[in-house]
Amino acid sequence: MNSKRGGLMLAGVVLMLAVANGAWAASEKVLYAFHGTDGWLPTSVIVGADGALYGTTMNGGTSCGQSDDCGVVFQLTRGSDGKWSETVLHDFGGGDGWLLNGALVADRAGNLYGTTVYGGPNGCSGLGCGVAFELERGSGGTWTYKILHLFFQKAGDGLQPWAGMIFDSKGNLYGTTSGGGDFGGGCGGVGGCGVVFELSPDGKGNWTETVLYSFSGKDGDEPLGPLIFGPGGDLYGTTEYGGAHRSGTVFKLSQRNGKWSEEVLHSFNLDTTDGDQPYYGLTFDRAGNIYGATPFGGTSGEQGWGTAFELAPEKDGRWSETVLQRFNRDKFGGGGVSSGVSLGKSGESYGTANWGGKYDCAFGYGLGCGVVFKLARNSTSGKWAESVLHSFGEGDDGAFPGGGLALDSSGELFGVTAYGGYSSGPPCQKEGCGIVFEVTP
Repeated sequence: MNSKRGGLMLAGVVLMLAVANGAWAASEKVLYAFHGTDGWLPTSVIVGADGALYGTTMNGGTSCGQSDDCGVVFQLTRGSDGKWSETVLHDFGGGDGWLLNGALVADRAGNLYGTTVYGGPNGCSGLGCGVAFELERGSGGTWTYKILHLFFQKAGDGLQPWAGMIFDSKGNLYGTTSGGGDFGGGCGGVGGCGVVFELSPDGKGNWTETVLYSFSGKDGDEPLGPLIFGPGGDLYGTTEYGGAHRSGTVFKLSQRNGKWSEEVLHSFNLDTTDGDQPYYGLTFDRAGNIYGATPFGGTSGEQGWGTAFELAPEKDGRWSETVLQRFNRDKFGGGGVSSGVSLGKSGESYGTANWGGKYDCAFGYGLGCGVVFKLARNSTSGKWAESVLHSFGEGDDGAFPGGGLALDSSGELFGVTAYGGYSSGPPCQKEGCGIVFEVTP
């Protein structure tokens, strides 16, 4: 296991972007509360073309035999009465994958693709180094699980993919791994600094992995977030560590004559009021600007409570950073930023915060249970203002949202919380096993 993971396993699930003030103007509905055997610690949800919701849980299920179980892929469908019901599409057992963190992605046929951080028989301290998988949709509601690639603890391959994958127009998959690549790189150990990889189908059901780029430290270390394609077809992403100040990077990968080269667009710096350790995905607006967030930083010389940032392209090819928000634990919204932002149709941003809100949780250290927020730019001043759409923690509501927000075609927001919901017995006890929620802005 990569020693730098430490407490990130939980933090990467439950931390999200915080807000300083605002009103609870939106309506929230709990669509489903997990019980443990059907999933525990949900990590993400996406909206399918069929209107169903598809997601992953880090733990839970019945097949694993581990103390925390191995996680599931689930489907939520809405009935004629408006209620949602869950179907477990795959219950992981360890050898086929263990611990799901990244979001799923669907192809045009509705098949699902994802990654697990551990699993498989390939080293990594006996935990396995992770897998990339497909769930093929069959007739009558059947789904067939298939491993596309087993990551190996050997020079060149990646280890432990924390993020989900994305498709290009030709049906190839692209993703990142937190470790692996050049084991001799400057990342402090034999785990490597991480890679960007491609999985290509041959049309006969087989997939081939190609490592497009291996990080070496100064150009980035430990990519944990998903990739995105830019307007010109280049790949963009983040690394948690590395860069000029070892506080993480935003990078770009460009293909020229069949080879991929990397460019660091921004190196974060903990010693300033910049962000620190960006381990989430990015998003583009229509003008070609990049938006993202960091979980830490914003306070010079301290760990800080995170930032939201924008990177704008300049005429000379460089990118200039603007910090849109520096979060402060003394403000009402709290801090501890997590995940990238989701852009609405009018350019507004939506996200969630792990801390803050008007309710408190017994296990929330007095910092609140989290919120859903909206961040919008003032058309006159150009400044961004925040408003709280929902505060978690009341009754059987969720607590500590994470994994990003998914928007459907009508602008509804869907997401998950790591805790809350059902809380009357094991394995989740009083904390609850987590929920899937909907917010109407």
